[in-house]
Amino acid sequence: MELAFNLLLIILIELPIVGFFFRKRKRKNALIICLFVNIVTWPLVNIIRLNTNFNLDVVQIFVVIAEGMGYWLICHIGWKKGFLISLLANAVSFIIAKFVYLPPDFFQKKMDVIR
Repeated sequence: MELAFNLLLIILIELPIVGFFFRKRKRKNALIICLFVNIVTWPLVNIIRLNTNFNLDVVQIFVVIAEGMGYWLICHIGWKKGFLISLLANAVSFIIAKFVYLPPDFFQKKMDVIR
C-alpha cells in the first residue's frame, strides 16, 4: 500500500508542475504524456530500489534524464525545456517524498475494516 501511496503522491505533485509549463491547448497532451512517463519510470525505480543496493539519489538522476528525454521527444519541445521540466518536477516530488513518511500500519487492514 505504501508503494501505491508514493505513486499517487508523485503524480499529484508532478502533474501540476508539468502543466504549468504548457499553454492551454497543449496542456492536456502534456499531462497525458507526464502520466505515461511516470507510469513507465516509477515501476523501474521501485524494482531497482527493492532488488539492488543502488543509491536512490543516483537512480533519480537517471529518472530525470529518462523523463527529460521523454518530454523532449514526445512533446516536441526543446531539449532544454524538457530537461528543465523533468528536473524541477522530480526534484520537488523527490524532496516531498523524502519528508512524507507513513508508517506501515497507517493504512487499515481488511480485518480492521470488517469489525
